[in-house]
Amino acid sequence: MPADSDQRPLQDAGYWLGLTASQMGAAHKYSGLPNQDAVAVHQVGPDLLVAAVGDGHGHHRHFRSARGSRFAVAAACQAAEDLAGRLEGFETADEIRSEVSGQLVPAITGRWREAVHDDHAAEPFTPAEEAARAADDDVLVAYGSTLLLAIAGRKWLVLTQIGDGDIVGIRPDGRPLLPVPGDPSLDGHQTTSLCTVHAEDEFRVGVVHIATSALLGVLLATDGYGNAQADDPWADSVSADLAELISDRSPEWLAAQLPLWASRCASTDGSADDTTIALLIAPSVAAERPEAPTVPAGRELGHEPPTAAARRMADRMTKLAGEAPTRRDQHLDKAAVAVHAEAPVIPAGTEAPTLRVRPGSPPAPAGTRPRRRP
Repeated sequence: MPADSDQRPLQDAGYWLGLTASQMGAAHKYSGLPNQDAVAVHQVGPDLLVAAVGDGHGHHRHFRSARGSRFAVAAACQAAEDLAGRLEGFETADEIRSEVSGQLVPAITGRWREAVHDDHAAEPFTPAEEAARAADDDVLVAYGSTLLLAIAGRKWLVLTQIGDGDIVGIRPDGRPLLPVPGDPSLDGHQTTSLCTVHAEDEFRVGVVHIATSALLGVLLATDGYGNAQADDPWADSVSADLAELISDRSPEWLAAQLPLWASRCASTDGSADDTTIALLIAPSVAAERPEAPTVPAGRELGHEPPTAAARRMADRMTKLAGEAPTRRDQHLDKAAVAVHAEAPVIPAGTEAPTLRVRPGSPPAPAGTRPRRRP
């Protein structure tokens, strides 16, 4: 079973900077399931960064979804390298959307399916796994996963997504940018998935011309993050706080905070679901900051005096901790194919995570995933 917390070191992309963290959900700890999320950040060139986040489905029919999400992020990053290398040559966003839909998406799904079939050939389903399958389930169903992908360069930011989860651009004024179109079929019960027969048709694409739409960063997160937020919709408030923190704090400080944010979301005070975050920091942030703030001797990263944004978040979570639960029952199956074919303790003195967490609920039983509020 993989570790329940995953914090990777800073990824030096030369231009963009990628920070990641992943935390096993309290519901999975309760039921004995592994962390079914996956995340990867690859430097493709001196000016190019590729980041991918996958969320394996929790329903019992997707019993190898932890592998499926790992295969998804690997396939996405590998397939994205070709487009990333040619990205600066495109003149219009429409050209890039056509390239993503016609070339990149089929390459991702093809690589993912190949990895799944290779894995199954090397390790066929056990009798217990066979018993969890529906009569007409393809091999792919056991590995079902969502996918978020970002390709960040000097001129363009390219985003594509299948299934739930969130991609939020963070503007300098704190307003969120949501370039990827929504999907009305994501109703909280079900999600589109890589494991469906026509997965290529379910990808949504967003393209941002960075020269005309300045960004401080981009947040990619599994639905365990969004489902833990108290504000609804939550993108406005989270983007505003992140804009302030990205501007005021060093990448090292942000890297130290990410596991705490993921931990709070994954706890019984949050969504109780696996939570994975990839935060991409734009190059303009480093260019405008002469040097990273120094950390006084004897003080660890993440323990600096709180900023106004961090104080707001701490106050808000303190109040939430004493409120009565208001969330709907989260015991809802989320079988992807139906649509189309306890957390670590935060050390004393550590700043509160930058998020608005809903009041807690008990861990959900195995095979369920939280849903958003309507």
